[in-house]
Amino acid sequence: MKSIILNLFIAVGIFLGGCSEQSSLTGPLQQGPQSSSTLINLGTKSLHKPISIAKTINGNNGGSINIIGSFDNGEIQVNGTLTVPAGAYTGNQTITVFMEGTYAVLDFGPSPFTFDKPLLFTMEITGVKLTGNTKNIHFVYIADDGTVLPVEMSGTTVADKKGKMLSVYDAQLPHFSRYGWSK
Repeated sequence: MKSIILNLFIAVGIFLGGCSEQSSLTGPLQQGPQSSSTLINLGTKSLHKPISIAKTINGNNGGSINIIGSFDNGEIQVNGTLTVPAGAYTGNQTITVFMEGTYAVLDFGPSPFTFDKPLLFTMEITGVKLTGNTKNIHFVYIADDGTVLPVEMSGTTVADKKGKMLSVYDAQLPHFSRYGWSK
């Protein structure tokens, strides 16, 4: 029994370590033309369980995924929805959403996966300790090389330092990849 548990921990460790695109332990997180951008740190102080969701949605019919969870013993609350419009893709697809909790970043899968119609993403994260100028915080696409690019919006991005909240309303996701807040 102990060997099964040990093997499980080793497999999870290898999986989590292998998910990183970083080839160097000392390399910068951001590279490329937007390297001065900084991902927003959630300020978590303790070990926490990541938010991990998987749901099968028929792209012909559309549907939605609710993304709800918390970090730091409930101090940081996450509440969002990913909406798949009818006709976004053909057939059934299992969609995954993963949020590790250190940064305000989400990984959507399967990646790469491009849509016929963009998906809409809305999320509020409360309890975030924002620092510095919040006017430059935007919701962005994070490329594999660390470059960040702004996401087209139907709605808005809000960073409220006093209210300790990050939000995005109706961000248009043309494909699955990594997205998050950056300044």
